[in-house]
Amino acid sequence: MEQQTKRDTSADNLVSFEAIDLRQYAFVLLKRKWFILFFTLLVSVIAMTWTMGQERIYSASCAIVIEAQAPQVLGEIRDAVNIGSGGYWYNREYYETQYRIIRSREVAERVVEKLGLEGDIRFLGLEKLPEEKREAALKRADAASVLLGRITVEPVHDSMVVQILAEDRDPERAAMIANAVADTYMQLNVERRAEGSRDAADWLGDQRRDLKAKHEKSELALYQFRKANDLVYTSLEDKQTMTTQKFATISDSLTRTRLKRAELSPKVKKIQEAQRSGKPEQLMALDDVASSPFIIDLKKKYLDCQNEVLDLSERYGDEHPKMKVAKEKLETARNVLNREVMLLLNVRLTQFAELMETERALADMLGEVKREAFENNKKEIEYKRLAREEANNRNLSDLVVKRMTELDLSSLLKTNNVRRLEQASPPDRPIRPRPLKNLLVAAVLGLLLGMGIALGLDALDQSVRGPADLTAMELDCLGLLSKIPTGKNTDRDRFAADSPQSVLSEQMRAIRTNMLFMRPDAPPRCIVITSAFPQEGKTTTLINLGITLAQAGGRILLVDSDMRRPRLHKTFNLGDDKGLSSVIAGTDQLDDAVRKTDIENLFVLPCGPVPPNPAELLHTRRFQELIREMSGKFDRVLFDSPPAGIVTDAIILSNELDGTIFVIKAFKTEKPAVERALASLREAGAKMMGAILNNVSGGRRAGYYGDYYGGYYGGYYRYGSYGRSESSGRKHKSSRRGTSGTSAEGQAAVSASDASGSVQTASEKQPTDKNGSPPPQAS
Repeated sequence: MEQQTKRDTSADNLVSFEAIDLRQYAFVLLKRKWFILFFTLLVSVIAMTWTMGQERIYSASCAIVIEAQAPQVLGEIRDAVNIGSGGYWYNREYYETQYRIIRSREVAERVVEKLGLEGDIRFLGLEKLPEEKREAALKRADAASVLLGRITVEPVHDSMVVQILAEDRDPERAAMIANAVADTYMQLNVERRAEGSRDAADWLGDQRRDLKAKHEKSELALYQFRKANDLVYTSLEDKQTMTTQKFATISDSLTRTRLKRAELSPKVKKIQEAQRSGKPEQLMALDDVASSPFIIDLKKKYLDCQNEVLDLSERYGDEHPKMKVAKEKLETARNVLNREVMLLLNVRLTQFAELMETERALADMLGEVKREAFENNKKEIEYKRLAREEANNRNLSDLVVKRMTELDLSSLLKTNNVRRLEQASPPDRPIRPRPLKNLLVAAVLGLLLGMGIALGLDALDQSVRGPADLTAMELDCLGLLSKIPTGKNTDRDRFAADSPQSVLSEQMRAIRTNMLFMRPDAPPRCIVITSAFPQEGKTTTLINLGITLAQAGGRILLVDSDMRRPRLHKTFNLGDDKGLSSVIAGTDQLDDAVRKTDIENLFVLPCGPVPPNPAELLHTRRFQELIREMSGKFDRVLFDSPPAGIVTDAIILSNELDGTIFVIKAFKTEKPAVERALASLREAGAKMMGAILNNVSGGRRAGYYGDYYGGYYGGYYRYGSYGRSESSGRKHKSSRRGTSGTSAEGQAAVSASDASGSVQTASEKQPTDKNGSPPPQAS
């Protein structure tokens, strides 16, 4: 899609470019060449007169070198004012700044004071003033501004060299001004460095006193903080280390205590459950009881006593002394066993309680250590702030002291990054005015302005000048007709018959060819020829076109339907007692009114008596019947009519007839008038065949007629001259076979059929445009 769009855009550009006919502009300029030449000479004379009246101005040049950096005599020690750029990326800004300084008012005022220019009347241009006005003018004069207007700074490309140019009417003074500007700028550069060093030293002295007081204050604040927080002998870092170690120890002990408690917690739970149940067997089943050697020994003694009681019970009764002693021993063993079991379990419970108490104590200690650590961190923030402030103040104070020492050393030097390269010398010749240059510029400007005025005048011309104008009005161009040469023996109306080898005859035959090839299936037989205004050449065109059609074979009738200013009867020396008006009125018949001319196949129907109402006659039914009658008796009927832009006769005729041809006089008829006439004809339903451009010049105006018409009819002039040179002294006679090899139609043999009026050509040569296509035909 993008490629297609690009191709379309390229095609549009190509069409737009081709639409510009450069040759047309060239012919416009050639047409008005004397005006352009006069205007160029006028501007040149004015410019030279002005140039010769100008004062001679001289220019002196002084060259200086502006280095990027000043010489580093003290190594890394820098000046207070950086008189060089110090870096590549700042070079452009630095040098532009220096150029502005050279042309600054401060430099100009110093130069004026140095050279005493404030009272120099020749420098200020006041020498021509009268004495009574000179004093007041001197007071108002601004010598610095005058000097700035005469100084130019020109850097040399790709170098650090700068040219300082000074202009003046006196060559000696111009050289002095250039040298003074360079000297003043270099001195100002050094002074700026020294002034900067002094200002920097004063400022650094003030800063040193302020920084010293700040440093002492910060040192005292740091000492007081250390004293208040017992950091005189022990640093804050040591305290933080001890707190960290204490925290680790307590945390480790707390962890071990919690592990022991976790181990005893299940056993204590079982002990408590066994105690709540009150069953001795559950107490005896506890792991601590069952695994205790002492309890196991007591349990063994208890079993022994129990076995002894069982043995005695088999032999003695309960009241037997031995039996009583055995039961007492059994009871004692039981009590001892129960007491020891309870004692053992209480020990376990006591151990668990102690672990719980120890865990709580360790947790409290750990919290205390944490608070102490947080407090130390808070103190550390304040301590670091005070220490940082003290260090910054100390460093700034040291830096200021160091920089002051450097300034003391650099102030002893007189280095400069600007040096003179060339001394200005008085020039030998002035730079202004330049007569030759001014003359050339004036000539070129005069030529361009003259050409512009010529093209502007041509653009304001609203007359029809070529086929392009006809195309813009949607009107086909049937052909161009040249000017008919004037002479004592020249009959303009019969020129095609009297001069068959002329350019006009060739052009008429080309128009005839275009007409005959239009609508070959239904060619127009009755044609009206009209124009927008009188004196357009329509009657002359009609007669010569009729003669050309008659020479090609076929009966041609010329009808003088211009019943306001009839002229055909005068051209052919015919009577005007009978004609179109009398035939329409019914007083005469068509055959009686039609007159034969001395040209074979050409007949004329004069106007007849001039009626008072021509337009009403053309509206009658009899006129329509007459058209059909004439169309049946003749191959072509050409009607001459009044101008369509003045009266309605041509509009009525165009509606009744088969075709309408519009005659336009080139470079005279205005396009708006033609457009109005065409609009009236088209609204009436006229069948427009096209237009014939009359009064065409084959010389300097040929460029207006486009590639086809300009070149083709230009060739007619050369071809016509060639034909006349070969046939001089011989009288040409037109015949139904056409001309023999001398016309633009070649070996054409044109014949008209009696019935249909169609035309047959053997080898009719048609003109072609620049693309090889035939000229446009009427629709």
